[in-house]
Amino acid sequence: MERMNKAEFELIPRGGQSSFALREFRLPAFSSPWHFHPEYELTYIVQSRGSRFIGDHIARFVPSDLVLLGSNLPHFWHNDAIGTTPATVAHSVVIQFRADCFGDGFLRRPELAKMQNLLQRSQRGVQFTGSICEAVGDLMRRMLGMTGLERLIGLLNVFQKLECAAGHELSSRGFVPSLDDRAAGRVNQVYQWVFAHFTGPLDHDLIARRIGMSRSALCHYFKRVTGRTLTNFINEIRIGHARKLLIETDQTVAEIAYASGFESLSNFNRHFHGLTGVSPTGFRQLYSVEPKVGDLK
Repeated sequence: MERMNKAEFELIPRGGQSSFALREFRLPAFSSPWHFHPEYELTYIVQSRGSRFIGDHIARFVPSDLVLLGSNLPHFWHNDAIGTTPATVAHSVVIQFRADCFGDGFLRRPELAKMQNLLQRSQRGVQFTGSICEAVGDLMRRMLGMTGLERLIGLLNVFQKLECAAGHELSSRGFVPSLDDRAAGRVNQVYQWVFAHFTGPLDHDLIARRIGMSRSALCHYFKRVTGRTLTNFINEIRIGHARKLLIETDQTVAEIAYASGFESLSNFNRHFHGLTGVSPTGFRQLYSVEPKVGDLK
């Protein structure tokens, strides 16, 4: 596997008095690029909306979104907008832990068989839905004020709640992450360029030149790294934006099509139905009241 087809390694800070990391983020926007780390990660979104990327899966995230990520699974959260006030900042609580955080072999004990299975499934990313999300999110936020044994017991309580929840896998079975901390800048440059310009024409040649590659090399590279073609990625970002507008605005379908970067209504309708299984009008009717948690894909 080529060394350039990789994600960026992230070193997880962990205090000397703790066997796992518990962090709260309040930022104008989530700042981590497309990255990976050996720790498992449980992310709860308190506030913010946008698109999340887990392996080769793209979906919307909203408040109360709860996702468990496996070890070394590449991921990235992109906010719809930059927060400028306490009511609009990106706010999340994150637990990151290694399989040996309780000592060698602890998670392999028979009492934790369900949790073992969940951790195996988390290698594709697991999203939870329903009341479990707020229950776990509330516990994670309370844990921020805990120390010592109380915080450790809090983590076990999180495990207990999660193992009873079904959840569903996100990334495809065939996705094999490519990991390297030196070349992820290229993927992140593509991501940021597309996010900044997807509402207008996107020139593959220009994108390739910006990261110092030929168009053919870029397309091959991007497919190997993300599991999708660059064209499909651009269309998914545009359709994701269109779904947001269909739910949150009263703009016409035609207005939304052009506002999302499509040059014709017929092209928009074709791609929208291909990705969602319904027409834009049908989608608006189905999601006239936005679900609090869940994948709208």
